[in-house]
Amino acid sequence: MSSKPTQQDELDLKHHRPTAGETRRFATGEALFLSPRPVPTGQTPMDLGGSFLDVNDVYLDMGSSNQSKSFQTRVAVSLPMVVIIVCAIILPTLMGFTAFINPFGRSFWFYFSDFFEFGLSLAVWAGGGAALIGLYAVINTTRTKARTRPIRFNRQRREVCYFPDGSDEPVIQPWEETVAWVSVSTGFTGAGVISSYTLGIAIDDPKSDKVHFLTQEIMTPVHGLGKWEAIRLYMEKGPEFCPGKASYEGLHTFDKEREEMQEEYRHNERSALGIGWWYLMHLITWWRFPYWVAERDHRYSMKSLPSSIAEWSKELPIEQWAKPSTELKEQSAKIEKAFVQGRDFMTYFNANLNETKAENSANS
Repeated sequence: MSSKPTQQDELDLKHHRPTAGETRRFATGEALFLSPRPVPTGQTPMDLGGSFLDVNDVYLDMGSSNQSKSFQTRVAVSLPMVVIIVCAIILPTLMGFTAFINPFGRSFWFYFSDFFEFGLSLAVWAGGGAALIGLYAVINTTRTKARTRPIRFNRQRREVCYFPDGSDEPVIQPWEETVAWVSVSTGFTGAGVISSYTLGIAIDDPKSDKVHFLTQEIMTPVHGLGKWEAIRLYMEKGPEFCPGKASYEGLHTFDKEREEMQEEYRHNERSALGIGWWYLMHLITWWRFPYWVAERDHRYSMKSLPSSIAEWSKELPIEQWAKPSTELKEQSAKIEKAFVQGRDFMTYFNANLNETKAENSANS
């Protein structure tokens, strides 16, 4: 997850502590809080995008994997290749076809060669610029990932460890006090309305008197609820109840994709034209090279946690494991009972909110 200042002041977490099930509006949208005191959400646990870098019986590390790195590299490689093909081949060919409509009787190759030199020069400059842009994007994303550290959830201590960017001093917060939310933001463009979704986690830093905000773009609110539910199940029940360590991309990914493509062809799920297109696209993007880059990115990886957190990350005797609070166990039991009765996360909390309002009205 990335550390961003988005929504800090709007959600006002520092001065106005939320509760699970609460919704808050901000300038561009609305946020639904899943904690503190993280209760079940009723969603299927998932790790779409591969954020779980390590999962064991002591801790779960969540950060940025190298999934989609090969695709990013293929795009970076294809940009200059497309420019070169267009400038040095397609444009001279189109100019060559003017031979069939001109009144001077000059040949196709006359016009082709006449424009080829200019097209080749244009391809060198434009292709070089596209290559530099692609190279910058690939290197910059890897360097950014390598400068950050994952956030670590220790289930035996029931604590969360976070390292602010540029700091080697950890911020450790009790699990049940960690604030998490899923938000929807709405923006307007010339084409219409665009909505974006975010899973957010806030870490309190009492020493610096600030709140660190970690946000991750998600496809839909359901994906955010599913990722948070995977973390919650890990902390409450163990690693066997959540998705395991995320896979990574490398040279083996290329081999697997090629085998799957060939298997689809054998079962008539892909045509001969589809096979040819697959090979053509990978030849244009330098065959296995993007996957080699992805493997190097994985080895470069995220910044490792310093030795100062090694003792905190060691396995504890089971009798020393921290226990969930009575309040969390009671609230979790109530919402799980509501799920069995057919209610969902929001229905349960809306019903509780209406009951609280009714009690307050009666008392007043």
